[in-house]
Amino acid sequence: MKKILYWAGRGQDLKILDDFRKELEKNEYVIEYINIKYDSGQLSPSEWIQVTNNSADWWIGISLGASLLYYSTNFIRKHKPSRITLINPFSSRKILAEEKGFSLENQWVFTPKNCNVEVDNFDVVLSLNDNKIPMYHGVELLNKTISNNKQIIFVKGNHIIDDNMAQIELANLLIKNGILNGENDNGRYNYCNVYKQ
Repeated sequence: MKKILYWAGRGQDLKILDDFRKELEKNEYVIEYINIKYDSGQLSPSEWIQVTNNSADWWIGISLGASLLYYSTNFIRKHKPSRITLINPFSSRKILAEEKGFSLENQWVFTPKNCNVEVDNFDVVLSLNDNKIPMYHGVELLNKTISNNKQIIFVKGNHIIDDNMAQIELANLLIKNGILNGENDNGRYNYCNVYKQ
């Protein structure tokens, strides 16, 4: 079974990236959703059973979910995913709050870029028209991660990639690159541009 652990963004609105996930499901991926309420209580991934006892080979997250995903990999006890895909993550919530002028009161303050993450395959997806999180946050995580197969994908879209055709193309591109074990055939895409590191 091809299993994905999916981490939604701050509001955990599953309408976001719905076409992306449907395309993954059409390609026989089973998606499990992280069931943690964000910014509630203490930030304690070591107590989240879906993290400590996960069985998914591929973890995908967007925005806050992507950053929590990255941070949480340090607390895995059993099955480490072989692939991580971050979509528009931040590398430090404190720095992002300073840049964007929002309060961190009643929000978890954490810095994913201070984590040591090692994974077989690592993708960072960055939206060219993201007005929520500057792209350099994702690049910092890409550079920090230890992986033999790294790629950065730039998508013509906004923070939540609300263009359904861009979502479908992104899903198919990620599936194809997974099958090719991180290789890119340099094909032309309408919405996505891939760079290997």
